[in-house]
Amino acid sequence: MTYPVYTTEEIGERNHIAIYIETNPDAAPQAIRGRLYHVVGTILMGMTYAPRDTPDPETIPGHVPGSKRKVGTIAKEDLIRFERECCEAVPPPTAQVTMSGKRLDPSKPLYRCGGWVEDVKKIAFDKRIFKDGQ
Repeated sequence: MTYPVYTTEEIGERNHIAIYIETNPDAAPQAIRGRLYHVVGTILMGMTYAPRDTPDPETIPGHVPGSKRKVGTIAKEDLIRFERECCEAVPPPTAQVTMSGKRLDPSKPLYRCGGWVEDVKKIAFDKRIFKDGQ
């Protein structure tokens, strides 16, 4: 059995980007239909990895219409491997700015939730945990 893998966005000062794996597509729209893999926090205080069960992101207030995009599939038996070898392997963004907005290390580009998602996706595809497929 395989599950579809998506990226999705919620509106914010900067849109929040996450990976959504739909593990229960037959559930009612507002019921738990999958799992969201993301980091939460700010580049002021740092972020933490915080996966959670969720309804379809398209039903959540703040979802950016049209932002749920299928990126591939994952086998059911690879879910734990994905969490351990991809999500837990990529460090969440650390604190990168001061209260006044000055960068702590101006030589490095800012690294936010979207960068974390891209790094996790790359590892998942490199390890063949995610498979291409629309």
